Amino acid sequence: MIKLALSDADVKTALITMYAIGIICLVIIFFLLDKINGQFFTKFSIGLIAVILIMGIILINLFSLS
Repeated sequence: MIKLALSDADVKTALITMYAIGIICLVIIFFLLDKINGQFFTKFSIGLIAVILIMGIILINLFSLS
């Protein structure tokens, strides 16, 4: 039971880390797209936003269930 609790904490930490990395990458992509194309939103950045939102929903559900 203790091992399960430790693994839950590890999974939460990993998800938060991945979410933070994703947001940082999204901000960098937005600034690069603005410099290169002169526009923030492209198909690639919209796809990244969708992935970040899905990860956010997973994190919210994970913390509300525990």
